[in-house]
Amino acid sequence: MTDSELTSHKAANNDALDNKGANYSSGLEKVTAAVVAAARARPGDRIVDLGCGAGRVSLRLAERGARVLAVDGNQAAVRRLETTARERSLTGLEVLARPIDCLSLPAKSADLIVTSYALHRLRDADKQRLVAAAYHWLRPGGTFIVADMMFGRGTSSQDRAIIRSKVRSLAHKGVGGWWRIAKNSCRYLVRVKDHPVSISAWTAMFARAGFTGITAYSIVNEAGLVSGRRPSVPAQAAPGE
Repeated sequence: MTDSELTSHKAANNDALDNKGANYSSGLEKVTAAVVAAARARPGDRIVDLGCGAGRVSLRLAERGARVLAVDGNQAAVRRLETTARERSLTGLEVLARPIDCLSLPAKSADLIVTSYALHRLRDADKQRLVAAAYHWLRPGGTFIVADMMFGRGTSSQDRAIIRSKVRSLAHKGVGGWWRIAKNSCRYLVRVKDHPVSISAWTAMFARAGFTGITAYSIVNEAGLVSGRRPSVPAQAAPGE
């Protein structure tokens, strides 16, 4: 799936973060707030936002004085974000209309890389490649933050708790809710469009890429956050270095 498709589906991801309406907005706000808090952005930091979408994270980081490169394959979304940044006089926010899977950045050029609800549609191998690329793009001591839906195929107690919660929530919505249960069950089992993985799978990908100081926690519902740091003085060369 292309990055443009990722972004167009991002807005339609109503069943993530407790579906749509006020609950969806509240859940998305919690995810955004968690990413911004974990980023600890400082004025002058060079930050890359992968799959920025409408720019909820990019705008907040730019407001803190960071120099943000907001990347997304959806040209319409990028144009809107560029207009918003100009209206708010956020001169440190730069946009780039480029699919994530085609993105190439200079090595050791970023202090921080973030991504929020953009990677669950990537297949596992593509997730791992992106994590490795982020390590390569970060300066020593830089941080990579991933916030996304994080659950597996129901093999863990956490997975099962998330699935039960989602089913109960949808069932209360009547016929429409049961329809979404059937639709999402098919998508979940077949993994045609969504390919979420558990928090432990994400931490393993970070470790394989060479990240240290890895932290992970749940934010709300199925949303989780994983972060890791590129060592300032690596003990050995990272994969691909």
